[in-house]
Amino acid sequence: MLILGWSCDFTSGLNQDILLAQGHVESQNFQKAVDLYLRVLKKNPPKNIRIKIQYQIGEIQYLYLDQQVKALDHYQYIVDNVDDPLWQVKALEKIADINFSFSRRYNEAIRAYQVLMKFRPRLANYDLYFFRIGESYFQKGEYPKAREIFLEVLQQGYSSYLTESYYHLGLIEFYQKNWEKSVEWWFEYLKREKQKDKIVRVKFLIANAYESNEKLKEAYNIYYSLLPDYPNPEVLKARLKSLYARRVARKR
Repeated sequence: MLILGWSCDFTSGLNQDILLAQGHVESQNFQKAVDLYLRVLKKNPPKNIRIKIQYQIGEIQYLYLDQQVKALDHYQYIVDNVDDPLWQVKALEKIADINFSFSRRYNEAIRAYQVLMKFRPRLANYDLYFFRIGESYFQKGEYPKAREIFLEVLQQGYSSYLTESYYHLGLIEFYQKNWEKSVEWWFEYLKREKQKDKIVRVKFLIANAYESNEKLKEAYNIYYSLLPDYPNPEVLKARLKSLYARRVARKR
């Protein structure tokens, strides 16, 4: 449970409201806590208290109320009004994640991740920031920029996001109808991936690329191999039936 420490140097009225709000947090009445914190802010509390309340509201909305986009303004207040690097990093990470994962405002996510990458010494999540920038360009359809970042991840050779970079490089080529190149990247991905559901997903994509490239036998064999594991076997059976008919038609 998120409880911030509070000093006791504020007025008794504020003290009572804040303690009541914290009680709502402890009892998981999160919306009541937010409503009361917002009323406290309207009373113009001292800056150090305002900062804690702004962050507390942001955390409640982000973590518990599924109101991540609403939390943005509260985290932005921290960025704009607090010089402490620890506060800055915590708020910027949330801003970046909300823009990337929830509001899909990828330009804003890129800007936040770029600021985070400038902190020195390098932050522990540096590789995540860099990869997320690549994902953001990918989601925007700016494939050359995305490819450049994913290739740099491969060149580094040590990133936790190496395997996922192979996957995204394959997707970039697939969306641009470079079927053979997409298959090359995905086979490299399969050499490294351990999770069964992800392996099945990528094998399906490889079969799809083969099918799109008129390599019907290769596509058929992969689809068939996935029958025991694919979550929707009826889709595979339809693909197999279609491929079989196409192969028969070729031989006539």
